[in-house]
This record gives sequence, structure tokens and C-alpha cells, in this order.
Amino acid sequence: MRETLEGWQDDLPAAWLPVLGDVELGFEDCDPALEFEAWEPIFPARRGRIFPGAPAGAHALRAFDVIEPDAVRCVLLGQDPYPEPGFATGRAFEAGNVAAWCELDKMFSRSVRAFTQQICAARTGRPELAASFEAWPTLLDEIEAGRIGIEAPGAIADRWVGEGVLLLNSSLTLSRFQVAVDPHQSRGHLPVWRPLIQAVLRHLAASGRPIVYLGFGDAAADNLRLAGLDTPIAPQATLQRPHPAFADALFSLENPFVACNRHLAAAGVKHIDW
Repeated sequence: MRETLEGWQDDLPAAWLPVLGDVELGFEDCDPALEFEAWEPIFPARRGRIFPGAPAGAHALRAFDVIEPDAVRCVLLGQDPYPEPGFATGRAFEAGNVAAWCELDKMFSRSVRAFTQQICAARTGRPELAASFEAWPTLLDEIEAGRIGIEAPGAIADRWVGEGVLLLNSSLTLSRFQVAVDPHQSRGHLPVWRPLIQAVLRHLAASGRPIVYLGFGDAAADNLRLAGLDTPIAPQATLQRPHPAFADALFSLENPFVACNRHLAAAGVKHIDW
């Protein structure tokens, strides 16, 4: 990984270089017993490098493109890229190469569908759309019939970024995947990127601006705790949720996007148009 990521700072937009340019990635925290096979890819690839089948514009540091540090109003922190190079864009919860919402039925993970249910419930003020995972077919029918207005899957992440949402994962790369977390994730990719994620969170926390941190899953919770953001100081707020892959556990709690906007309103700033 050290060889693959050599010079990774060159992939950062200029606005993030003062924040992240001096970060040393956590290669020393990797398990030295882990090895990559010769055929094994690390994805998303670096900026400008070709990875067959990758979505247009995908690269490991894409989360920082377009959005500047001072524009961040919400950090959406997930775990790692989708375990399929054709879906992994470099932005959390953005599924690449998906032309229509019905194509999400082909994905083995519930995560994007559950996430979309909660977004639509927050956008429409209809909590029944995210009452349970069994509501997904009903939501899909309403989207396809035009009764719920929502962008194409390939455009909705741009909307969130334009609203000041940083779509960040706790690890910006992946190679092997298990639902129970592969050692290459827990003892490889995640520790490599932890110093960078911590630098982002600590910089934003120090700004004192109203920011909501939405953490999905255990890896996100760990990073928020290490940054001291499990109990942030107002006007900042943290909302922690199970990963959307565990849809039933997620749906049993308040919609995090509704809660996010309530916190922003209490801080006297504009809500996010999810």
C-alpha cells in the first residue's frame, strides 16, 4: 500500500492541502503479516489512473473534490468503499455506474437502498417510506411513477456535496471484503487512513462552526470517538447510527437526516436540502 499511495497528496484539491498535506498515513499501524496477492486490486484507484470498469471520475480522494473545508456543514462518515470497483467512486454512499434506481435491486447489500429510503423520507416528510426495509419496493414504485421527485442515482451525491455534505469513508481504499470485516480492512486499510480522517475531523471541530457529524457503523464511531466528537461542543453535534447494511437496526432509530436538520436549525443555520 505504501508503494501504491506514494505521493497521495498530489491527488488533493488545493483547498485541502493546508489541512491534509502534512499528514503521514498510518502504514506503521498495519499488521505486517498481511499480504496482497499479485492479482489483488486496491480501489478506488489514484486520481488519473485507469481502473477497468470504475465509474467516471472515481478516485480514492474524490470525497474532497469540489467541496472546500469552510463549506462543510455535515460530515457523513461511513466505513469503506463499496466492495465492487464498478460501484466505488471515492464518496461515501454514492453508488457509481447505476443509471436507474431499480438497478439497486441488483446490489447484494441493503445499504444504498436503506440509505435512499431515509433520504426520501426526510425529503418528503413521509416517515412511512423508511419504516422498515420492506418499504423499499413501495418507494421504488413511487419513484418510477414520478410521484416522488428524486435525481438519478448518478446525480444525487452532487446535490449533497453542493449542500455542504462531506461524503467521507473511514477508509478511502479497499481490497478484500467480508461483512464481518476482513483483516485487510480492520488491520490494513482502516489504520492506514485513520490519521487523515482524524486530521479532517479535528480541523472541522476546531472551526467552531455549526457542523453535524453523521457516523454510520463501528468504524465511523471509532473515528468520531478518537477525534473527541462523540460528545462535541455546541453548535456542533454528532449522530451515530448502525451501518445501513443493517437496515432493521437503522430504521428503529430516528431518521438521521431529519435529526441533522433539527440540529442545524437549532444552531441558527440553513437546513440541508437532502
